[in-house]
Amino acid sequence: MNLLDFEYLQNNLDTRSLYGSDSCIANLYLLQEKYNTWLKIHNNTLFRYYYGDVNRCGYGFPIPLKKQDESQDQKLPQNDLSWLKSALDFIFEDAKTQGRKLSFCLITREQKELLESCLSKYFKKSLSWKTNRDDCDYLYLQENLALLPGSNYQKKRNHVSRFNRIYGNDWEFKLFPQSDISKDIYYIAQKWYEEKNGDENPVLNLELQSVKLALENFEALKIRGGVLYVKGKPAAMTLASPISDSVLDVIYEKAIEEFEKDGVYAVINQQFSKVCSNFLYLNREEDMGVEGLRKAKLSYKPSIILEKFYGCLE
Repeated sequence: MNLLDFEYLQNNLDTRSLYGSDSCIANLYLLQEKYNTWLKIHNNTLFRYYYGDVNRCGYGFPIPLKKQDESQDQKLPQNDLSWLKSALDFIFEDAKTQGRKLSFCLITREQKELLESCLSKYFKKSLSWKTNRDDCDYLYLQENLALLPGSNYQKKRNHVSRFNRIYGNDWEFKLFPQSDISKDIYYIAQKWYEEKNGDENPVLNLELQSVKLALENFEALKIRGGVLYVKGKPAAMTLASPISDSVLDVIYEKAIEEFEKDGVYAVINQQFSKVCSNFLYLNREEDMGVEGLRKAKLSYKPSIILEKFYGCLE
């Protein structure tokens, strides 16, 4: 699939019931090489297959395109088992043709229940399921990240206060693409890459290249974000794209190391969240089993930890 296909999906995929970062169109485009993803639009449906390891190997849940005459109050196609049967017919045939193992991955609990019902009713088959905590997405209420209210967020407010004590008024946050700051966004991404010895990690190299792709194709992918400047110097950046009208996927958030101890991540997180009031949730993606990252994500008190399942045909 090329960029025009993804631009088409941005405008036509039925994402109303989707919350997972794996359903973000920009994420699929930018990280398809990193996660070795096969994508295909067939019969008004988006199909995905992930060539990853164990829990990231298999078909994603098929996602339908919007119906032109479908009102917002009507039942979603995902809840129609006859629609799902047609999608599974294609998946079964594709798996046979491609010699792929019949398995599913990155499946939410709701999607899992739909697959189980459809497989039992139409195919007399069942799946053996497992889950991996490392793959769970963290979703936060936008207003909580923007306001940092109550005792739960006292430590985060302290981080922001520390930053303000150190730098006073000598910092600012600029929005992308409203401001022409793409060079500064990439500068931070590249600096972060160098500080993390990215040349020794092919995955980080792919991620750096994907940041460049995001900046080059921000309009088609509906990319938004910003840069936090300290004393006129780029210090931290973030880039995001919608999963649906109510959920925004924060795909990248990076800071230059010298500012980390001063609370720069807390500040850019809050500043960006403040300008995302048209979204109910911000999805800040999974922790990949990294202990420090998990601790940081939990410290922001997620409203939803979106569980993901992977299953094989019994």
